[in-house]
Parts: sequence; structure tokens; C-alpha cells
Amino acid sequence: MQALIKLKPIKRVIGLGILLIAILVIVPAMANFQSINAIVNTRYVAIKSPIDGRLEGFTKMPGQAIDDAEELLKINNTRLRESAVNEMEVEQKTLAERSLGLQQHLKNLKELQKELQSRVTVHRSHELLRLEEQLSQAKSELKAQESLIREQVVLTQRNKLLMKDNFISPAQLEASQYALEVNQSRVEVFQARIKLLETEKQAVNNFVYLGEGRNDVPYTQQRLDDIRLQITDVTARLRENEQRSSDVQLQIRKERDKMALSQTASIRSPSTGVLWRKYGDNGTEVVTGAELAHVIHCENLFLDVAVPESSLESFEIGKTVQYRLIGSTKWLTGSIDAATGSGNNLQDVTLAAQLNREKKDARIFVKIQASDLDHPKQNLCYVGRQVDVKVQRDWRPSVWLSRLSSFLS
Repeated sequence: MQALIKLKPIKRVIGLGILLIAILVIVPAMANFQSINAIVNTRYVAIKSPIDGRLEGFTKMPGQAIDDAEELLKINNTRLRESAVNEMEVEQKTLAERSLGLQQHLKNLKELQKELQSRVTVHRSHELLRLEEQLSQAKSELKAQESLIREQVVLTQRNKLLMKDNFISPAQLEASQYALEVNQSRVEVFQARIKLLETEKQAVNNFVYLGEGRNDVPYTQQRLDDIRLQITDVTARLRENEQRSSDVQLQIRKERDKMALSQTASIRSPSTGVLWRKYGDNGTEVVTGAELAHVIHCENLFLDVAVPESSLESFEIGKTVQYRLIGSTKWLTGSIDAATGSGNNLQDVTLAAQLNREKKDARIFVKIQASDLDHPKQNLCYVGRQVDVKVQRDWRPSVWLSRLSSFLS
């Protein structure tokens, strides 16, 4: 009996200890929401292949820090086809040969034009000289005929006086008058001939040749006109051919530049960060658009936390959150940046790590500072690391009463 009396104080102490432990556990749990289903997360940048080819110099390993614009690898395309360039080069050679032929043809035409022009000049000079001589002769004959007419006029007047004095017969007077009329008719003929010769001379000066049995221009002049047309046509064809050759040359240059871009490619880091994933190694054959690597940036870290959707209203945007890495005793702070319900259960493929959560769990995103963590680049930015999260609860009696009434009903 005495032994039982002695045990009672011990039991009381033990009971008080259990009660104190329960208070220490339950009260903070009621004052704060705590979850261990949370991880450090960030979004990655995917690096894709711009060309087909084989990877070279891909020595970086996942987890290694990389600098902005640092070369990660090269892609060499050894299967590039040059058939299009070869076809254009053949066309370029054909155009060059055609240009040489047209240039030689144009040279021959110009030499022939020069020769024909010389012939036309000689022929025109000869025609002008001939017409000048004929015109001079006709004017001389007209002058002689006019002198003869003056003489015949004097003779006729004298015969009229002699016939009045009956020294000559009327028949002699009529003969002199007829001779005068004949000479006057010859003057008209000479005048008409001079006018015709002057007309022909003016026509020759204008490169037109008149006369019975003649063309308006000589054959040499016709050939010269034809040569001029041919020169114009050949010049146009040569200009067109040279323009086409220039266009083909430009296409060849652009195609070679395009081939140079498609033959090799240097892949550089889009920003300072850490190589998160690597999809291939030296010698790997890739196609255009294939993913080569994922890069993460330690300055864009956040906590990905699963919470009960029934308590989602307690997690207001901007609210302070305490967290610590699992295995660490140091509590750090962050702030709620976004929240989403359980209905949004589609997987976000842009996240570097994926949080395993139940379908009924909601989700909050907590913004944190990478500077609060120790050497983030050496620790893969702590992405995927589990964390313990505490958020102070907001006591809302109306919410508790509505839950209680719904439970009792």
C-alpha cells in the first residue's frame, strides 16, 4: 500500500510531462500550417539544335556552372548536299560562255558597221560629186542657151526692120522667129533639168537617193540599218545575260552562306546558370529542333508546396512563409507568389523538378532568394531538394463554425 502511495507522485509527473509534450506539439500545429511535401523548384531553358549534324565538344556535365554566352558544344553537318550550288555553277559557266559569244558577235557587228558606214560615206560623196558636175554642166548649157536667145531676139528685131524696107522676105522673118521659139523651149528644158538635179542633191544630203531604177537608199545603207538593229538586239541580249549571270552569282553566294550556317553551329549558353540536363554526347547524331540540354538559373528559385485545398484561403499572396531544407536546422523566409487549386493538375513541362502531390492537394508557389542558400551553383541551385514549410494560420471562427455545421449535418 505504501508502495502504491509512493508511485502516485511519479505517475502525476509522467502525466504532466505527457500533457506538456502534447501542448507543445498541438498548440504550434494549431497556430501554424506545416508541410513537408514541398521542393525547391525553378524553370529551365531548353537548348535545341538549329541544324542536323553530329555533336562535338560537348564536355560539360550536368551540375556544372556555366557562364553567359559560354560555348557548350558544336554541331557539324557532314552530310550537306551541294547539288543546288553545283547546278547554279553550271548555269553560271554557261552564261559566261554565252556572254563571250555575244561580245564577240557584237564586236564583229560593230566592225562591219564601221566598214559599211565607210562605204556609205564614199557612195554619198560620189553621188554628190556627180550631181554637182551635172548641175554645173546644166547651168552652163542654160547660160549658153540664154545667150543664144538674146542673139536670136536681136536677129529677129533686125529682120523685122529689113522686111519693112523689103530687104528680106517674110519667110526669112518667120524662120528667125521660129528659131527664137525653139531656143526659148530649150531654156525651159534646161531649167527643169537644173531643178531636178537640185532636188536630187538635196535628197542625197538627206541620205535619200532618187532616180529611175533606184531604191530610196542604196543596198549598203540598207545593210547598215540592218546592222544597227542587230547591234541593238545583241546589246540587249548581252545586258540581259550579264544581269542573269549577276543574279545567279548572288544566289550562289547566298546559298553558300546558307550552307555555311547549316554546316556548323556553335551552341552557347543563353544565360549564367547551371547545366541541368544533357541529352546527348560527343558523336551523337541530332536533327533540327532536337533538345540538346536544359539550363537553369539560380536567381529564379521558388518553393513548390502542396497544401490542402480546404485551407487555400489562408495562403494569401505576399504572406510570409518560413522554410528550411530537409536535414538543415536553419529556418529561412520567403513570400507566397501564387496559388492554384487541385483542379489545375496538369503537369508543367517547363519546371525543372516535379512535385508529387495528391489529386486533392492544392498548390502554392513561394518566392525565395538564392542568396539565402549556401553556394547554390555548386548544389544544382538546390532544385528538387525537399523542404519543410511553415505558414502562420489565420483564425477565422466563421470558417470553423461552417465546417462544424457541415460536419454535424
